[in-house]
Amino acid sequence: MGTIGPLFRALLFTLLFCSVELSAESNKAIVLPVSESQSLPAMLYKEALKEKNLTEIPSFTLERGRGYWLLFDVNSTAQSENHILYIKNALVDEIKFELLDSDFETIQLKKHEHGAYFDSIIPHLSIKANSGIAWAAVYLSNNATVTIEPTLIPEDEFYSSVEEHVIKIAVISVILAIGLAISAAFYFLSRQVKFVSLMGYLMCMLVGFLSRKGVFLLFGDPLISQYSNRLSAWFNLLAISFACLFFMQSRYENKQVVIAKTPLTSVLFILCSTTLAASILINTLSVYFFVVGYTVLVMLVGYLFLQCKEIKANFTHLSMVAWCSLLMQSLVLLSTVFTARSLHILNDGLLVFNTGVFLATLLIQDRLRVLQYNESLTHDDETGLPNKQKLLDCLQHKVTDSEAHSLVLFRPVVLLDARANFGYEYANVQIKRTMANLAQQLSSMNSLKIEANELKCHYISRLDDSTYAYVVNGQLELSQIEQFVCVTTAVFTEGISHNSSQLVNGVDIGVANYPVHASNASQLIQRSLQALSTKALHGERWHMFDAENSNLAQYRLEVASYLQEAIEHNQLSLFFQPQICLDTGHIHGAEALLRWHHPILGQVPPDEFIPIAESTGIIFELTEWVVEQSLLYQKEITAIYPEHIISINISAKDLLRKELPVLFLTLLNEYQLKASNVMLELTESATLSDGVNIKTALNDYRLIGLKIAIDDFGTGYSSLAYLSKMGFDEIKIDKQFVMNLEYSKNDRTICRATCDIAKSLGSFVIGEGIEDIQSLQILKSYGCEIGQGYYFSRPLGFKDYLNWLEHNLQTTIDTDVYHMN
Repeated sequence: MGTIGPLFRALLFTLLFCSVELSAESNKAIVLPVSESQSLPAMLYKEALKEKNLTEIPSFTLERGRGYWLLFDVNSTAQSENHILYIKNALVDEIKFELLDSDFETIQLKKHEHGAYFDSIIPHLSIKANSGIAWAAVYLSNNATVTIEPTLIPEDEFYSSVEEHVIKIAVISVILAIGLAISAAFYFLSRQVKFVSLMGYLMCMLVGFLSRKGVFLLFGDPLISQYSNRLSAWFNLLAISFACLFFMQSRYENKQVVIAKTPLTSVLFILCSTTLAASILINTLSVYFFVVGYTVLVMLVGYLFLQCKEIKANFTHLSMVAWCSLLMQSLVLLSTVFTARSLHILNDGLLVFNTGVFLATLLIQDRLRVLQYNESLTHDDETGLPNKQKLLDCLQHKVTDSEAHSLVLFRPVVLLDARANFGYEYANVQIKRTMANLAQQLSSMNSLKIEANELKCHYISRLDDSTYAYVVNGQLELSQIEQFVCVTTAVFTEGISHNSSQLVNGVDIGVANYPVHASNASQLIQRSLQALSTKALHGERWHMFDAENSNLAQYRLEVASYLQEAIEHNQLSLFFQPQICLDTGHIHGAEALLRWHHPILGQVPPDEFIPIAESTGIIFELTEWVVEQSLLYQKEITAIYPEHIISINISAKDLLRKELPVLFLTLLNEYQLKASNVMLELTESATLSDGVNIKTALNDYRLIGLKIAIDDFGTGYSSLAYLSKMGFDEIKIDKQFVMNLEYSKNDRTICRATCDIAKSLGSFVIGEGIEDIQSLQILKSYGCEIGQGYYFSRPLGFKDYLNWLEHNLQTTIDTDVYHMN
């Protein structure tokens, strides 16, 4: 060991000053209580030996405020090899060593140049062999009662053991440092306060551990030396407080624990700060303050343990181990302060064990979060059923194995009604109960287990909020599908009851088969959804995928996509069909008709793309385009013919939009147009959809000054009372009653009645679809004021309409004789 440098030895001694566990040789000594630390004369030693016998002193208790000289017999020990005498397991306030010969005279040995430095850090006595040393005297004094263990061992054995224990201390420090790093990583990833508490526990334990091992004595500050024990005790107290906060934040889900109307955080802060302040201000009673502080803390740990166990807040076996080890560590620290014995083996062992348990808790919780996240990726949160991804994986396995199967999607309408009427919580309970009943039925049939493991088995999957699915094994057989459909509908026949309310509704079912209808799993789900979305006809309970319906649906999607592009790239156009006053032959105005010529689809008729626009929500943009273009053209037309009235068709979905009246008002002001020269044409079915709201909306348009016409009259179910209530400015007879007017008695009756009704309500009548002179004459005889149709002109593009208008503007038309060209 002679190769170990002096400074390295000092560091080793510091780390192990209070913790080395060596097999000491015989420690025969006598104890001499004294009042001061001055060296004793030889005579006093001799008299003491006459009065007292040398006895073994494995440990000795220093009373608070008293001094003692311990006289050790090293005559026989120091003859063979060098020895070390030091005080194990305690840091005392004052310690002094002396070497004596056989006559009790002080021996002055030449010290190493760093000897004084070593003594200031680790008080010890090096006894050299064959140096004439017979006795070793040690003076000890401390402000608090403490138990010490004088130890005399061979020098080589001491240094060998020091190296082993340095490794142990380094390992414990590394473990704590790793724990700190892991806790910090968890905090920066999750920003959860509990990880700050865990970092506080580990940091305080590390400081207390290094202080207990005497590392801070390396700084050589007398103040640190004086308060080293209290520093270790206070940081350990603070560490247990942080551990309590960590468990509270972990197990109580961040809910604050209140003790005597005081939050736990405040209780712990008051406890730690009071204990520290009292131990510093009243130095002589510091031990008692720490005993009280640790006692209260042990009680708090026990209280939190009982509370956590009672409410079963995330309580697991690992939680039980963590709580018990924390309680044990608190008791050991209390015993250390109370008995003035360091109990290093227990302290260090519990420190390592608790660090491991806490880190294991973190890692297990993180693993559980990962498992829960993975579970949420493949399962529905509300019902726990496999979701679309899990179903897709299951179907993909079947496709890979080329096994025929049918996918059955069903949408229980009653469950949606239950949510709307009874609330989500009750509805979700009913969903779980109903799906469990259906799964029980499917388990006895030829149904595929979508998920099967040791913990659970599922036959049903949840695709979305309202759609569920199960898989039927085998080739497509209608009789088998019918059997499954019957079982599914039977489960939902009873409906859902809540208190005295009973909800009963049907189940929509769609079926597709692999490989008949689809070539892969994704396509199979798509085809099943298409079958599910098919409208029920003639009481059908379910629908098989139909390629024709699929092509139609695909075409509708293409039209919707192209229509959006048409609006953005100005592919749409407006045509104008003139309206003529039948009495005078003068031009009344024109109806703006929307036309769309697509470069790929060709001419797409309005009755084809308008419903698609309404169902996809594009109708709003489409209507705005039509209104803006119509009023822009009206501005140019009124420059030629100021009394011209333009009729604009408005969709039922647009009528109730608050933005549309604002748009009309803005454009009318911008283009300086008369609102009375703009007629809004609404279909009869649109006005019947929601009478109260429609009337309110119509009043908003009338306040602007716009006129309102009911289009396609006769195709709906309007009553006289309804027409009177709405107060339309114009009633437009649908062309299906006009085009065959000459040959149909029923059509003539309808047209005559319509004209009579309009007269009684004070409304104008427009006859649409006039194609011959006979129809014109009949309508005129019934009192129809305005005519529109191919007899006068076909729909014209804007420029053509302007030319037509200029050509016929000054001509009074004999509507009984002439066509307008």
